[in-house]
Parts: sequence; structure tokens; C-alpha cells
Amino acid sequence: MSRYKYLHKDFAKLPVFLDHCTIFINFQPHNQVHVTNTMRLRAKDTLSSIVLNAKNLKIESVEWVEHDAADGTMLEHEYDTENNHLIIQIPTVKTGEEFSIRIRNICEPSDHILEGIYKDVTPKDAPQQYMSQCQQWGFQRITPIFDDCRAKCTYTTTIEADARYTHLISNGNIDRSLHPDGRPMLTPQDPARQMITYRNEVPMAPYLFCICVGTWDVLDDGITLPTGKHVKLEYLVPKGHVNDVKIPMRILKDSIQWVFRTQDYEYSHDTYRTICMSKSNFGGMENVGNTTIVTDAALIDEHTTDQSLIYAHSVIVHEFEHNQCGSETTMESPFDLWLNEAFTVDVERQYVQEIFDKDIIRLDQIDTIRHPLIGPLAIEDSGRAGRIVREGFNDPDELIDSVTYVKAAEVIRMLRLILGDDKFKEGKTLYFRRYHGGNANTDQFFACFEEVSGTDLAQFKQEWLHRIGYPKVQTSESYDEESRTYTISIEQDKKPFHFPLTIALIDEDGNDMVEQTIEVKETVQEIKIHDIDRPSFASLNRGSSFYGIIHNKSQDNKTLAMQARYDPNIFNRVDAMRRLTDIERVALMEDEHHQISEVWLSTYAKTLLDQEISDPIKAYMLRIDETPLNREYLTWYPEMVRAREQLALKVYDEFHESLLSSFESIDTYATAPSLQEGIMRRMLKNTLLSLLAVDDNPQVHDMIIAHYLKATTAQDRVSALALLNRSSSDQRHAILEQVYEKWHSHLSGYANYLRIIASGTNKDVFEMIQAEQERETFDIKQPTWSRALFLPLAVNNKVLWTEQGIVWMRDKIIELAPINMTTTTRLLNAFQFASRLKEPLQQMVIAALTEITVQIPKDVQPTIHEQARTYLGK
Repeated sequence: MSRYKYLHKDFAKLPVFLDHCTIFINFQPHNQVHVTNTMRLRAKDTLSSIVLNAKNLKIESVEWVEHDAADGTMLEHEYDTENNHLIIQIPTVKTGEEFSIRIRNICEPSDHILEGIYKDVTPKDAPQQYMSQCQQWGFQRITPIFDDCRAKCTYTTTIEADARYTHLISNGNIDRSLHPDGRPMLTPQDPARQMITYRNEVPMAPYLFCICVGTWDVLDDGITLPTGKHVKLEYLVPKGHVNDVKIPMRILKDSIQWVFRTQDYEYSHDTYRTICMSKSNFGGMENVGNTTIVTDAALIDEHTTDQSLIYAHSVIVHEFEHNQCGSETTMESPFDLWLNEAFTVDVERQYVQEIFDKDIIRLDQIDTIRHPLIGPLAIEDSGRAGRIVREGFNDPDELIDSVTYVKAAEVIRMLRLILGDDKFKEGKTLYFRRYHGGNANTDQFFACFEEVSGTDLAQFKQEWLHRIGYPKVQTSESYDEESRTYTISIEQDKKPFHFPLTIALIDEDGNDMVEQTIEVKETVQEIKIHDIDRPSFASLNRGSSFYGIIHNKSQDNKTLAMQARYDPNIFNRVDAMRRLTDIERVALMEDEHHQISEVWLSTYAKTLLDQEISDPIKAYMLRIDETPLNREYLTWYPEMVRAREQLALKVYDEFHESLLSSFESIDTYATAPSLQEGIMRRMLKNTLLSLLAVDDNPQVHDMIIAHYLKATTAQDRVSALALLNRSSSDQRHAILEQVYEKWHSHLSGYANYLRIIASGTNKDVFEMIQAEQERETFDIKQPTWSRALFLPLAVNNKVLWTEQGIVWMRDKIIELAPINMTTTTRLLNAFQFASRLKEPLQQMVIAALTEITVQIPKDVQPTIHEQARTYLGK
């Protein structure tokens, strides 16, 4: 029996064309939503029954309707709730015949199942706020439908609700024949209620359907594209927060112009609306004209950290690009979800790299790839997942992970490097032209690029999309004086990947002698560079040109130190320093008495004192992480904590005065010339403070507290407080309580506070988390807060990898599973390397996983159950 509920074979062709849906959605008191859905269909074959998707609905009637008549003929039907199917017996229709079915049903929105229509946080003195999330199969929680990406149709949607709502929102344009002023009208029979009708004339997949009723303030603006087309822009925000979306509105306007200029895409609707939602498992959702973005990311205010500011740029352009890649050209099935997301992430990355320092953004992307909890390398190393085109799934939300959003985006990036910018652009242009308004699958996507380039991508596609794993590359180098030839030998797996490798040779003055990108396809391959002087060193895999790991057997500590000082490629310079640090980290993990090398200390000192290195690059080079780059040591958790502390203490002992003077010389309290400049300064200042904080004494505590009190930005405040909570300061609890009082009434501020609590490394961290969970202000059903309070523990190695920590994680997974599957799966990732753990940790984790499979049976939560079983090796 398959461990997956849904397989490729379950997505056979649809029996009908779904042409149009006329939907009436009536939000009644007492949390009931009454829906009438009239579907106009055309048969692909002779039919006497149809099967619709329907989940957690009350079916009131199913009718056969002639020519939109008010009265229809009742149809026999069976509601199979176990399989979420509504089976309808219909009069026999022949191929090509049109017919209409009207269904009346009731749905009851949940406050924690964030699919279909759900209850969002409601403003004071306002009626209940409702949002929708239809990706991937949320529409069937609203009304029965062919909940399939290929069921693209036009919509007429009428909404009725309480007249106190400021907005009733759905897809498409407001029907001006009914609403000349573009506003809802009061219902004739009850002036306490209002209604509005939208017409969406562009065929749309069900997962893009949007229905929102709520109370928002609005920031109105607009943009005129070079073609003369004007698009009205609206930001719907929580009451009193219009000023907090002025920066996001500027980002949106810039994004739309940038997408038009670089992606050749013009938005097709009259209005583009961004709607704040307080509850969501995801950052945002494209809904054809109505993008919903979680409030924590949508507002830029006093509680916005630097990472959140960068993310705001990312999510805004990402969701807008989905109008082209997703809405107008749509994946064929959930197995092609990666197409929608990976291409869009690639566009998002290009935009963000233009706005911020491109090297810093690329380094951040690689940090995401290497993330020990949710990074795709870790997921693949666990053996649980890694195929971009999956074998199957139990819930489509399983597909929303870093394999889809990060690894797959790297595949798109590698495709561009292999084909070159011009051919890549030709390929994507052909793809969007050929499948505009329709659906496309993975093979059709790649066929477009093969067609324009003449390149055979069969090996590339097979290995990257249908295989768990990544290239583990080893290289060696040699130079022949007589022929003046430099040779780079490359070895990879016996079943080789096809990938681009960007290489350069560097002279003694730190200049590129040659740089080129070559295609690697073989298990063993050689690169020969002729007629060249002996270089000082080789710079390989520049900018992380391929997704995977590389080990240069010809590179020793001294060569790495030279590269860390002189490589003109900033990314590889930083990575050389990180690899040099990793050698010391691993040596300390193996032997706590290891003598830290003079090569590393000397390189570290030169980096610290080098005034030519920019602040953010220096921050990356000086940062000492816990997680090793050498993936053989990923599960040595207690040892990696100890090694990090030893390295940081050595730096403090050797360079205390320089660290302190550098910290004091950076002013992050005055207003920076730009958002970008402020971020860059704070990166270095807070890195330096973290290195100083390793000496846990009252003087350092005072320095941390002073930094918090002087801070004028969320980033400085959060960084200081996180360090304070890891210290032994006797002021720790009092200050944190003051912070709670100041921040808990703000969605993002409270989330920042909760992350600070959960990142503590003192023995009382579990008591502190429990105390926060028991406060009246905390709601475990609010995903922003539950993520903030629980997820940091999954990477808090110092406290997690103890008996108390493992039991806490087990119990929290069991508690959270029925409330929020998405957050639970991420917590469970902490145990993904159970089979590689040392004793006694391994037996404790196996016992925890076993209990999880017992307490969370497969018929209740198959995703969590199967994930735990996989970690157990079953």
C-alpha cells in the first residue's frame, strides 16, 4: 500500500469543461455561510453522473437547471464524506452538450482550519471578519466544484453580508450595470444588509477564487504603465494603519513597473488589491486581482525587522508576478505546483537583488538552502523528500516547502546559467505565449526551452526533478608549467547530474585571469584552461552556481585563507572564510582540546580590521554559526554548541578591544540615508555584539541593555533582547516583562517578543514558553504567534537536545497537530535525522517519534503520521 493518499493516476482528465460559475454567497449570523452555485458545463464524453469535490459542507439541494431558470429539477445525489465527493446522477448528456447544475449548501468557517472561508481576527466593534484560502483545495470547503487546476472558468459572484462591513471582495471587476458607483448596495428587503456583484471574465482555476468580507481602512493609489493602461491600486489594512502601508505601496508600484520592464508582462485587470489577513499559514496568496498578505508582513512600522523588510519586497513582487505565472498560465496539477512557484521565486529574487546588495541576497539564499530545520539540503539528507515532482502526497499543503520554493528555484537559476540569458528569455516567452489562459505541465515547460535553444534537457530534467538528492562534487587541480595548462578534475555521483559550474582563476594581485561557466554532465570530467600563467588559486562554484556541495581536495587552510582575503567574487570570498571556520569547528567537535589554528585567527583578525570590506560582508565573514558546513556532522548537536562557544570565546579573548571599538564606531541609532544602508550597518553592529556577548558578565549585560535602550529600529531592539535572554543578567526577566507590556497589543511586536522568549538558552526557557502560552493574550490558533513561540525551539540546539527538550518537542507536536498541520510539520522536522543521532539522543527521539505515531493516527492526520513513520525508517 502506498504511503500517499494521492498519486499521479488520480488526476485523470476531467469529464467536462467547466465554462462558468454563477455564485451567490450569503454571510449569515451565527457563523453560517449560505452558498448557491450554478455551474454551466459541457460534456467531454457521454455522461450520466458527475463527481464533484466537497469537503465539510451541508448539502441542501442539487438541481438540474434549464437556461438559468429559477426552478430546477431535483437530482439524486450521494455525499461521500470520507472521500470528500458529491456524486450526482444526471440525465444522460452526449459529448459536447451543455448543461447546468445548481447546488445550494452551507459552510461553517473555522477559526483554525485556514482553508476555504475562515474566521480572521475581527476589529473592535465590527462584525466577524472572514478571509478565504483556496490553494490548493480550499474551494471545495465553500461549495462543491471540480477542484482541479484545469477547471478554469469565468465567474459571476454576488456577495451578501452585514451592511457594517466596509468591503465585500471577490475576483474580477465590479458589475457597473448593477453598481454604477462601484460600491455595494443595500438589499431592498433588509437595509441592515448589503450586496455586490463581481464579474471575472478571465478563466480562472478554482484555487485562485477569493472571497473576503471585513472591515478595513484603505490606501488608494494607481499606476500608469508605459502602454497607457492605468491600474487602480488598493491596500486594505487594519483600522488606523494606513500610514504603515505607504512604503509597501511604493514597493508595489515599483514592482509592477519592474515586472513590465523585465518580464514583458502587463496586468490585465482594472484594479489590483492587496488585503491584509491576520491569520495564514503562508506569507501571501495570489487570488487574481486580490492578493492576500499576512498582516505581519504587509505592514512596515516600528516592529518591522530588517529581514521582514526584505521579505516585504519579496512577497509583494512574488504575488504580483503570480498574475502571469499561476493565474494566466496555470499548472496542470499539484504535481506541477513547482512550476508556478519556482519561476515566480526566480523573478522575485531578481527584483530583490536589484533593490539590495546582490551578494548579501545571494548569501541569504544559500543560508536558506543550508537551513538545518527546513532547508532543502536537510530535507533531502533526511531521505523523506527532495523530489521536486513528487511521487504522491497526503495533503497538498505538503508541497508548500523549501523543495518547491528553494531547491526548485535553484533549478530555474541553473537552467538560465546553462542556456544563457537570451535563450532563457526566449524559452519563457514562448511558454507564456503558448499556454496563456490555459494549463501547462512540467514536460511542456521544458519543451519550450529545448525548442528555442536546441539543447537536450532530458538528463537535467530527470535528475533534478524526479530524484531525491543533489550533486556531491569533488575537485582537484593541477598546473603544467611546460604547456601552461591548468586542469580541474571533477568527480560526482555514478548517476551524474547535469549542472552549471562557474569557475575562475585568480592571480597574485586578486584579479580574475579567466572566468567561465561550463556544463558538467559526466561522473568524471576535466576542464583544461590553456595558455595561462600559474594562478594563485581557483575560485570554484562562484555564486553557488549549482545546488549541492563541493569539496576542493587541492585546497588547504592557507589557500582558503588567501581566497578569503583576495577573491574578487564576494560570494566566494565569504564562503572561503566560512569553510575555513568550518575546519576549526569540526576539529573542535571531534576534540574539545583542539588548538585553534593561527591561520584561522590571523585571517579572522585581518577581516575584522579591514576597512575596505563592506559592513554586511564583514558581518557574514565574522559570524560564527553552530551548524557545520560539513554535512557528516549535522547531528552532532551538543558538540556543535560547544564548538561554537569555544570559537567565539577565542575570538573574544584575542580581539576583545577591536570588537568593542568596531561595535562602538557603528551608529545605527541615527536615521540612515536609506533603508538599505540602515540594514547593512545593523548587520555588522549586531554581529559584533553577539561576539562580545559570549563573555557573560555584568559589563556585557550593561552593553546589551544600553543597545536595546538606544535602539531606534526593531532590528536592534530584537537583537539586543535575544542576547539578553540568553544571558545570566539579573535584569533579564524584568526587562522582558516590560517589553511584553509594550509589544503584546501589536501583531508583529508580539511575534517578535515571542521569538525572543523561545530563543533563550537558559534552563528556564521551557517554563517561560509555558508561561507565555498560558497568558490570556496568546492564541495558539493564531499561526503567526504559534510559529513565533514554538518554531525557534526546533533550532535551539542547546536546550532541545536534552531529555527535557525532546519530551517538550514530542508533546508540542501532539498538541499542535489537530490545530495547525503546517506548523506541526516544521516542528517535526527537528527529528528528521533520528537515524543518524548518537546515543542516548537517538533512543529518546525514536521513543518520541513512536509516541507521535500512536497519538496522531493516520486516519486523523496522515501527513504528520507518515512524516513521523518515515523518520522512524518505516
